Amino acid sequence: MARSALARRPWTTDAGDGLWRGRVGRVGRMRWARAPRAGVDVWENVALPLSEDRARTFMETYWQKKPLLMRRAIANFVPPMDANEIAGLACEEDASARLFIREGDAEASWRKSIGPFDESELASLPSDGTWSLIVNDLDAHAEPFGDLLELFSCFPRWRVSDIQASVSPNGGGVGPHSDHFDVFLLQAEGEKHWAVADNEEYWPDNDRAFVPECEIRVLKEFVEDDSFTLVPGDMLYLPPKVAHNGVAVNSAPGVSVTLSIGFLAPTTDELILSYTQRASEKLKGSRWSDPWLKPAEDVGAISADAISYASDVIKRTYPKNDAEVARWFGCHVTARTGEDDEEEPSEVNVEELLGEWDGRGLLAREDLRFAFVDTVADGSLENALFFANGACWDVMSPAATRVATVVANRGELFEEDTYADEKNFDDEALKLVLTLFEKGYLYFPDDVE
Repeated sequence: MARSALARRPWTTDAGDGLWRGRVGRVGRMRWARAPRAGVDVWENVALPLSEDRARTFMETYWQKKPLLMRRAIANFVPPMDANEIAGLACEEDASARLFIREGDAEASWRKSIGPFDESELASLPSDGTWSLIVNDLDAHAEPFGDLLELFSCFPRWRVSDIQASVSPNGGGVGPHSDHFDVFLLQAEGEKHWAVADNEEYWPDNDRAFVPECEIRVLKEFVEDDSFTLVPGDMLYLPPKVAHNGVAVNSAPGVSVTLSIGFLAPTTDELILSYTQRASEKLKGSRWSDPWLKPAEDVGAISADAISYASDVIKRTYPKNDAEVARWFGCHVTARTGEDDEEEPSEVNVEELLGEWDGRGLLAREDLRFAFVDTVADGSLENALFFANGACWDVMSPAATRVATVVANRGELFEEDTYADEKNFDDEALKLVLTLFEKGYLYFPDDVE
């Protein structure tokens, strides 16, 4: 992680009006809540990133199985941005932000507004707990949040959905709810009291459990199994479907900020649809052909031969080996959903790139996904595959493979990563870098306005 994200700096913010009036100072005395009741385990002094042994224990015992409270997961945590800066992101044109306001005591009295917002609108919010500001995709729009993901290095990056920030005054929250995310709730500023319940009645697909005709998904009833208060640096892991309710506490005169590192697994039907669409492209333009047709005994009957032929057509789309699956799957999980703003490639030659690159690092675009596959279970993969933004490249040489793994793992690439040996460039590696640079997938950090 970049040193600036975890470096010591004052927990203060300049005074402002309305929402941001006063100073969001260092949380005063860190008051620990009562020990959780049976049902939620607690790890003390976790220290992210998890060690190899702890990561293995977490995967085997907790991941997608049960909640875990991690005290002091990041000691002396200083968030990448404070509440004011996060609110500023919510005002930008490409913001993915929502504002939830409760306007009464009725169950359905929630109102949802979609950003971007005007600064004056946020500044005029009341100081009580009737609202919450949610900003999504922070890792795609603010580099320091992308650096935060390095603390979760035991998880494959393609499984990460996004980093979200929730900003609330004392008493603020979005009500009890459940969803399909694996989520790590990292307290960044102020404190938040969490109540959790692992109850099948509260599962997100049980529509009867949620308040009808409400602009947000809030449970009608919520009986907690456990509850606890998180202070900055504490983190709560929740598997999918576990109901939870977070309320900002002990944060006046400032606000509570919770960062949510979310993992949303693809649905099975989504995967099947994606694969069949890709497989059908191989048969595009082909039609049903039945030179084997025999005179019909009953005009309303579909013959066994027709059923058998239809079965053969479908079977022709089945993957022949794991390498075929890898090509499709890598493209699927790195593709951006709902995005069609592909940049026009720029015209750059190798000499120009090397002239610019001397002594500098190239960065991978934070809003894109990169991945690689270098092995499959059945041994059918002949060379490594590199994926970027839904596209696939075959990489053959060791240097090109190194470029693929460095970009996917580290998000930063230096000139020497393309060397075939200590002195010579590798042509395939350079060609891959040039292609990624021309597409805008790699960039020089000072080229961004």
